[in-house]
Parts: sequence; structure tokens; C-alpha cells
Amino acid sequence: MPLGSVFVIFDFSDLADPKTVSKTMTRLLEAGVIERVMRGVFWKPDPSVPSPYPDHVAHAIARENVWQLVPCGDTALHIVGLSEDTPNVWTYVTDGTYRSYSYDGKMICFLHSSGKAFRAMSEKTALLVQVIKACGPKMHLTDDYTAKIKAFFCKPDEQKQILKESRHAAEWIEKVIRTIFGKKETV
Repeated sequence: MPLGSVFVIFDFSDLADPKTVSKTMTRLLEAGVIERVMRGVFWKPDPSVPSPYPDHVAHAIARENVWQLVPCGDTALHIVGLSEDTPNVWTYVTDGTYRSYSYDGKMICFLHSSGKAFRAMSEKTALLVQVIKACGPKMHLTDDYTAKIKAFFCKPDEQKQILKESRHAAEWIEKVIRTIFGKKETV
């Protein structure tokens, strides 16, 4: 695994049973090869950063709990590059339970959703929907915002998929997505 990787016991379920993986993790912890981030979450330390990136920790927790996960609010804006401010609380919409976790002064919060945030949408489309929700219905699409969103969702196939899947979002969100990608007609 590369430096900075965040993982949970579940990630190795195809290699061995959980008890064996847990014992191996304990040996690696004792040898200083890996570090515990929090109970059940580990990382391979990267000397260039003091602690793991919260988004990687959130995704590891989601994998362990078999949750679908979409960044929301300030977290979504930060990940896409529309906000340079690092969120104080990394917030995610999930089909799991309401939970909060903290490590190294960072807070990760999971908010339960009925699944509408995920249904019939890829991870990228759901992320863009959350970005637009964070900006609100009165969102003023500047050229800078549009350029940053297009740069993040740069692959033409990805944009085509987003346009198709956005039909399942609220009408105002679909209109914003069509404006961003320059499409007027319905896909």
C-alpha cells in the first residue's frame, strides 16, 4: 500500500478471516509499519502529512459499515475545489446511521438519508448534486465556478452520465447542471 493509505480490516476480507487480519494488524502496529487512526481504522503513515486526510478516513469507515457515502455541504465544496477553506466538520450523507467520529482534532459526521441522495446516481453525480445543494437555489454560476466544476468532472463520458442521471434530481438542480455543461435539451 502506498504511504497515506487508510484501511480497515474489512479491506482484507478476501485474503483471510477477520481474526487473522486483526492479528496481522496488531503485529504491524507493534512494528511501527502502520498506525491506528481510531478503533478499527488504520493508516500507513506518510512523513509529509501529520495525519490521514479526513475524506479517506470517512470512506474507510463507510467501507467497513457497507454504507454508500456522498460528501455534502462545505465538505463537497472543498473536495470539488469551490472552497479553499478546510471544513471544521467533514460531513457526509449516507444510507447508514447518524454518527460522528473524531481523530487528531478532526471531526467526521455522517448524516442519514433515505437513499434518495444515491438512488439512480453514480458517486460523481451525487457529489455534484450535493455541491449544488450546498450553494443553494439562488446559486450564482460565475465563470470561475463553472470552470472549476468542469475541471473536476472533466471526462466527457462522466459529464454525459451526469447529464443523464441528473434527471432524478430536483428540477432546479437539473437546470443548474445543464447550464454548467452547456446543454439545453433533455437527455
